[in-house]
Amino acid sequence: MSYNNLRALLYPQTFLLPDFGKIILPYLSSIIVFQLPSTSEIWEKFYNNFPISWQEKLKFLTLKKDLSIDWEQLKKERKTLEEWGLNFRTPENLKYFSQFKEVLEESLETLLPTIKGVKNTSKQEVEIKKALITLLLAEDLDTKLYEVYISLKEIDQKYNEIFKEKIIGEDLTFQKILDIYYPVSEPYIFFKNLSGLFSRINAWKTVGKYLEWGIYPDLSNLVITDIELLERWKDKFEFKEENISKEIKFYKFKASLFQILEIPLNTSKSQETGVILVTS
Repeated sequence: MSYNNLRALLYPQTFLLPDFGKIILPYLSSIIVFQLPSTSEIWEKFYNNFPISWQEKLKFLTLKKDLSIDWEQLKKERKTLEEWGLNFRTPENLKYFSQFKEVLEESLETLLPTIKGVKNTSKQEVEIKKALITLLLAEDLDTKLYEVYISLKEIDQKYNEIFKEKIIGEDLTFQKILDIYYPVSEPYIFFKNLSGLFSRINAWKTVGKYLEWGIYPDLSNLVITDIELLERWKDKFEFKEENISKEIKFYKFKASLFQILEIPLNTSKSQETGVILVTS
C-alpha cells in the first residue's frame, strides 16, 4: 500500500503538536480538522516558520450551515467554566464542594445557560452546545500545555547557556544545581494521553451528526496521537497492522469511519478505516 497523499481526519483534538506535524504532514495530501472559532488562528500561530509547507494541506470540517450556533455566547460560557474551575485549586474549596454537592451543581447551572437550558431551547440544542463547549475547553487546554512546553524548552536552553558561559575548561567536580531536563524531554505525554479523552469522544459522538461530511465523501483515515484510543478500537474491531516509519504506525480496521467514531451515520463509502498513530 502507498502511504503518500493520504487524506486523514485529526481526532479527537483540533490542534496537532508541531513536533508531530513534522512527522506526519509529509505523508498527507490533507489533514482535516474540526473547525472551532480559534482553530485556524491557533495553527497559524504555532506553525509560523514551520519547515514544511502546511497551509495547503490544512482543511476544515465544519458544522452544517443550518445549525445556528452563537459562538460568542459559547466562548463566554467556556471562560466562565475556566474561572469556576479555579475554585478547586485550594484543598479548602475542594473539601467544601465535596461535602455540598448540591451547592456545586446549582452554582454551575446558575452560571451556564447552556447546561441549565433556557426557555424554548430543545434538549438536542443543549446537548450540542455542551459538546462544543467541551471541545472549546479541550482546544484551549492543548494550546496552553504546548505553550508551557515551549517555555520549558526556553528555560532549559537559557539555563545551559548560563552554566556554559560561567565555566572555563572542564570541571569534573561540577554538578548542576538543578536538573530540568526530564520535564522538557517529556513534552509528548500531554498529547499521547489527552486530557479528558472520553469527554472529547462523547462530544464528537454528539457533534458528529451535524458536520458537513459530504465535502469529504471519500474520507476513511484518522490521525491520532493517543494510544488509548487505538487500544479501545483494537478491542472492538478486526485490524491489520503496518509500519510506515519508526514514528508512524498504520492500522487498517474492518469498520467504517462512523463505526469507529460511534457516530450514527451510514454514509461512509468504505467499510474500512485507516488509523495513523503518530508517536515520538
